Amino acid sequence: MTTLKLTRLNEPNFDELYEMKSALKDFLEEKADSKNSEWMENLNTILDFQDSDGSFKLFSTYEIPSDARVDFCHEPTYICSSILMKAYLTGDSELRQKIETPLIHGLERCCCRNLTGHGYESLQGQIDALNIFMKGGLREFIDLHPDLNSKFTEMILNIMVEFDAREEQEAFKGTWGEDYKEDILEINEYFHTRKVFVYGTLMNGEDNHHFLENSTCLGKAAIEGYDMYNVGGWYPAIIPGNSRIIGELYEVPENDMPSIDMLEGEGSLYIRKCEITTGNEMAYIYEYARETEGLDKIDSWKEYIWYVSYGSNMLEERFLCYIEGGCFEDGGSYNEPCQDTTRPLEKRAIDLPYDMYFGNTSGSWNGCGVSFLDTTKEGHALGVAYLITREQFEHVAAEENCGRFPNGTGYWYENIRNLGEMDGFEMVTITNDELRPYNEPCEEYLNTLKRGIRENWKEMSEEDIENYLDSCIREF
Repeated sequence: MTTLKLTRLNEPNFDELYEMKSALKDFLEEKADSKNSEWMENLNTILDFQDSDGSFKLFSTYEIPSDARVDFCHEPTYICSSILMKAYLTGDSELRQKIETPLIHGLERCCCRNLTGHGYESLQGQIDALNIFMKGGLREFIDLHPDLNSKFTEMILNIMVEFDAREEQEAFKGTWGEDYKEDILEINEYFHTRKVFVYGTLMNGEDNHHFLENSTCLGKAAIEGYDMYNVGGWYPAIIPGNSRIIGELYEVPENDMPSIDMLEGEGSLYIRKCEITTGNEMAYIYEYARETEGLDKIDSWKEYIWYVSYGSNMLEERFLCYIEGGCFEDGGSYNEPCQDTTRPLEKRAIDLPYDMYFGNTSGSWNGCGVSFLDTTKEGHALGVAYLITREQFEHVAAEENCGRFPNGTGYWYENIRNLGEMDGFEMVTITNDELRPYNEPCEEYLNTLKRGIRENWKEMSEEDIENYLDSCIREF
């Protein structure tokens, strides 16, 4: 995560202005996480930067050409207010209290020009501004906190009416005949749907799934920081805790939300709130509103497991060949697809307390060595954990072992090793307990490892990566 550095300029320096605005846009994409010190440092930088007029303008005055005023005064205010909105929606009560007043003032400033752009770019500017706020959870914010700044809420609702009218009348053209149909339709769809994360009887195959018959399933998803309990008859409920909950993510028509709220007893039995799910998606969840003392905790979804790779599968593109089937780049060996081709729910870079070394003779890698883990020797290895089903893990383990599931005897990856737990799910890897004949890796294999390391350890320099891989090459 890049550390934000914000300065209000008195003289135009366009490179610096665009660099600061780009950094703010990148931070908007980050998951709001008050437990992450880097994220909190950036949030505090934004709060400290807010001007007395409520704006987050990058230029010291509004007395500049109108197009520059939109770019460097209004748009940074939209971005920073959207960041605060996202944090307000998904943060705890302490964080909400910290940012509530700055958010109110920021939203007030956002109302000064109805989000429109400059001149003939008026509609384009409004579309751009809406997209910025959509990244911060605009529809959820209007749903849950309409009175936090009623002026802002009224402005957004009026814009929604205008955009609906444009769609109904097919009035998609701008001042100069430019076509905004695709943008307007996407924005209207956003406002007329809601993402909902379900983990119990609303899931596919369960008793109440018919409430989602008009909805689109976006796949399996997970949320962190919750525990699940059985409230009777295997009606599950979640409350803040330390586990990871796996469920399904749906895009739900806005008109179907009241019936789902009624089913969940929203406001009395469950509370609808926002949470960040897999892939940094913002969605509604239903959190239990009553006491859980005396209820049985559910350690559900044990069919999921963290598969930890320390070799070429650290590169996600390479690993997905084992899940989805196919060859990794030109000339690679073909991998059979898993029966369940769902992508991993999450991946995470981790450190392993063992040595990694290169051994055996791999026909897929020019007769050179590949990665093995020496679990008999303390050390340090880089690993990437993928949250997949046990069925998928069994498929991957077999594919890594010439099509045969590990049985403890043989030449390749014959031993499954338990590495403990993470977020309540078992972590496993595969290696060979007997040290394999040492063999240096080929350049292509090393390059794949480097790509995997760069993808998951962005803070490591090229020198750090080279030193790590050199340390894994043993003397013969």
